[in-house]
Amino acid sequence: MTIMMTDWEVVTTDDARSVRLCEEFGERYGFTAGERTMLKLCLLYGMSDEEIALYTKEEPEVLATRLACMTAKTRTRSPRELQALFLRYMLNRLPG
Repeated sequence: MTIMMTDWEVVTTDDARSVRLCEEFGERYGFTAGERTMLKLCLLYGMSDEEIALYTKEEPEVLATRLACMTAKTRTRSPRELQALFLRYMLNRLPG
């Protein structure tokens, strides 16, 4: 089945493999359910912090704390390093 995507659409809601890999990544690093949700919304759907706050109905301070916990658990120093770590994780799961 071919999925037509616009140039801004990163992933569709029925892209089960991407969502599953995101869940596995979160489990590997001991992310809470809220952290895994934030990871999916940011990395798979490209939402900004403000959009994530609106979607999850959480204060921006809570999201900042979640991000700090995620970077600590993965031993990364920034959101960009966390993104790079996730990308490497995804690339390593591609069929060889």
